[in-house]
Amino acid sequence: MIRFSIFAAAIFASPLLSAQSIPSVGVFLDFDSAPGAASVEVMKKEVDKLLKGVSLNWRLVSENHGNEPFAGLVVVKFKGQCKVEPWPQTAPAPGTRTLGATKVANGTVLPFSEVQCDEVRGALSYLRPEASQRERQRALGLALGRVVAHELYHMLAHTTAHAVHGLAKAAESLEDLVSDGPAMAFRAKDGAAIRQGIQ
Repeated sequence: MIRFSIFAAAIFASPLLSAQSIPSVGVFLDFDSAPGAASVEVMKKEVDKLLKGVSLNWRLVSENHGNEPFAGLVVVKFKGQCKVEPWPQTAPAPGTRTLGATKVANGTVLPFSEVQCDEVRGALSYLRPEASQRERQRALGLALGRVVAHELYHMLAHTTAHAVHGLAKAAESLEDLVSDGPAMAFRAKDGAAIRQGIQ
């Protein structure tokens, strides 16, 4: 399994492609329980920003009728509670946790990933205690978006490999997942691998 864990990340941006060459991917979402709508919208925007050069078409699994032509199609299953309540009062204990995993069979990367929302929600403990409900929702959306983008890298580039720098690294810190500092991004070569994998 491919793991997205907790340590530090670096940054670099991917180049944009011309509109005529942008591949379209259907991203089908499946939630264990009703997610926070505001956080899901932030998540989608963050992933769209991180996967420059790819047109992502967001759908729920229940909306899949099998009649839409996509260059690629992936399914992301969200386990646990994907909303800010209940509010985590303390920081998670030090260590490495699996935040997301992409399925692999006989060395082949499959178009199915799982995101562990309860583990991702641990990133909210790095917000200031007086953070508003809106700030919490945005932070959770950013964290989920960065985990989903990492898993999309594996699924769309068809690789189990990780990068040394950027969002394709094997591990990130929970604090970085909610950071408003320099946005985490894929290196140019990792962005190119995503687009090449789709085409």
